[in-house]
Amino acid sequence: MTTDLAARYAKAEALLPHNLKKLVDAPRVSPVWIRDTETFWYRIATADGARFFFVDAVAGTKQPVFDHARLAKSLSGVIDDEVDPAALPFVAIDLVDGAVQVVVGGQRIEISLETYMATVVGPAHPAEVRSPDGRWSVGARDHNLYVRDTATDEERWLTTDGVESYSYGSTNDAVASLVMQENLGFTLPPQVVWSPDSTRFVTHRLDQRGVELMHLVRSTPADGGRPTPMSYHYPMVGDETIATAEFFVFDVATGKATRSTCGPIPTPFVPTIAYGFVWWNDDGTKIYWVWGDRGDKTSRVRELDPQTGADTVLVEETSQTQILYAPHHHERNVTVLDTGEVLLWSERSGWGHLYLHGPEGAVTTVTSGDWLVRRIVSVDEQARRVFFTAAGREPGTDIYLQQLYSVSLNGGEVTAITSDGLDHDCLPSRSGRFFVDVTSRIDVPAVSVLRDGTTGEVVMDLEQADASALYAAGWTPPERVVVKAADGATDIYCAIYTPFDFDPSQRYPVLDEIYAGPQVSTTPLRFPLSGGALTGSRNGHVFAALGFAVVAVDARGTALRHKAFQDHERLHGAGQYVDDHVAAITQLAETRPWMDLDRVGIFGHSGGGLGSTRALLQAPDFFKVAVSSAGDHDDKTYHAWWGEKFFGRPDEFDYEAHSNASLAGNLKGKLFLVHGEMDDNVTPHLTMRLVDALIAANKDFDLLIVPNAEHSLMVHQEYWLRRRWDYLVRHLMGETPPAYRIADIPLDAELLASLGASPFR
Repeated sequence: MTTDLAARYAKAEALLPHNLKKLVDAPRVSPVWIRDTETFWYRIATADGARFFFVDAVAGTKQPVFDHARLAKSLSGVIDDEVDPAALPFVAIDLVDGAVQVVVGGQRIEISLETYMATVVGPAHPAEVRSPDGRWSVGARDHNLYVRDTATDEERWLTTDGVESYSYGSTNDAVASLVMQENLGFTLPPQVVWSPDSTRFVTHRLDQRGVELMHLVRSTPADGGRPTPMSYHYPMVGDETIATAEFFVFDVATGKATRSTCGPIPTPFVPTIAYGFVWWNDDGTKIYWVWGDRGDKTSRVRELDPQTGADTVLVEETSQTQILYAPHHHERNVTVLDTGEVLLWSERSGWGHLYLHGPEGAVTTVTSGDWLVRRIVSVDEQARRVFFTAAGREPGTDIYLQQLYSVSLNGGEVTAITSDGLDHDCLPSRSGRFFVDVTSRIDVPAVSVLRDGTTGEVVMDLEQADASALYAAGWTPPERVVVKAADGATDIYCAIYTPFDFDPSQRYPVLDEIYAGPQVSTTPLRFPLSGGALTGSRNGHVFAALGFAVVAVDARGTALRHKAFQDHERLHGAGQYVDDHVAAITQLAETRPWMDLDRVGIFGHSGGGLGSTRALLQAPDFFKVAVSSAGDHDDKTYHAWWGEKFFGRPDEFDYEAHSNASLAGNLKGKLFLVHGEMDDNVTPHLTMRLVDALIAANKDFDLLIVPNAEHSLMVHQEYWLRRRWDYLVRHLMGETPPAYRIADIPLDAELLASLGASPFR
């Protein structure tokens, strides 16, 4: 049996994210639209290596950006190292005047696309933000901003009065990934949004003075010396003082700064710029931004005049609970038309829909009904028509899968552009004239096409994913199933992964993968690696390879449904999502006798760390084992934005009942708690306070604190992932884990770029 388990461990390791990428060719097209043109480039991974392509949407053409073999040979001569054309040492490029610029080894290298002569043009400066035309680059140092002339490399200070905790362009400490920056050796660039003509940019000055400090101790510093303390600003729920931000517009030629008349705005979590909630109009004469008050019960769409700093509220709305700006809180579903009208996504009816606000206050309901608009894709202002994705509109369809629609800005009949039962992830150019549509479903590999933003028609095919190697590795799609919530009335969606080498005559332990946060859903919708920011079990197939029947449940309180569904935890008491998980798994087992309900376990990370422990404590006779990593076990002592937005202030929500420590005395099963020692997001004190309560209740449990690890547990991740497998295999499967070691997991360059360390930001 041990030998068989070792083989299963090897199959599971082959499906970890860095290995999974090798099993799906051309999984999706992620276009990088080039400035204000209707052209873009994209990088695609195939069995033959990564390739870069250039697409001209107007001409309807696609071609390689460059000759990969010639470029590799040119680079080899410059960096004095052999470059493999199938494994080029960069993931991002910049196209400039008949040449391509890349960053290798900290150097910016330009290669002529005519002669393929390669020239080092200077250092990379990854912690700067370049203007759209590449002429200028803005960076931050010593709490101030400077602008660099990219032609001469000359720097010029734009501010000199920045000081500690009151600095320009900075990111809130609580979400700046300070530990990850230190561990991986990169620095976030300043928060800057350039004007389309590259003459000005808008930024903020972040005031964290008076915000209380959080404290961590790095027990094993790299130099081997004494433990080193780390203190940083971190507002918790109910704290009197939170960070504020004030907008400034800078003219790069003159250095002139124009301050917004709006004054400081509350930013308990992330300033508006980091979420893309600040943008310029096409001619650079106006800046628009959207943000709310503390707790997000009021939101406003505002206009900022970059010349005078005058700030005007265009639209304001309020709610008794939190306001979302889109189904996913990281997205901006707002656009301001040339007419001054504001097209806004809102849940004011109880469902997310589109509303058009006129300059004089008139409001047009553009869409309505018991279904959810997901994303504004593009607006054809001349035809006065909006293209958008939505889910659940057609009876009998999966209510989470997005289809593509259009409708008049005056409202009226909605036109369905697609009706293929797939999920459509649409990525428009700046103008919206064209967009890339990546279609997929959990059992259908992605197809990426280019569509016309005025008709929705397909202009050209781009890529078709090939998952032959994934299927050969033993993967099968999970089954999506609709069951009833614990109330016996509400439909909730689940997914179940059958174990590899499935034998229906056997009985398998059941493993529930949970994420209890209200801003996402867990049940996977799209094929692996096909994208989608809101959904997706990331580990189900890994544990199915180990031999578990894996379940994901979108209980009441999760995202992508109507407002009352998402507000359920806030409005109806703590932990009711656990009852939904129990009800769902019980119903699934009624027609699947191979699911062993005497062996049900649960695991999760972050909000899933909270949820998995909660399940073990709240339903101790149902769940027998839990592995909980980086859990926010007491949201009252987590950062202010999270708790106050989704649950409320301390006088509005029972945080004590919501805390896992309140149920510590219920522990019966096996509990494994894991936390990064240097987690500066969900800090380790959230686990340690639960530990304290468990000790006080005289309960046995297991604990792993990972030295130097941040929230993603990227440090020693091979070790803690193997420990998680071992714990579930031993205590849920009832088998002895093999002597196994997961190979070192390489740093993902694309992940690093997504964190803000890209040289071409």
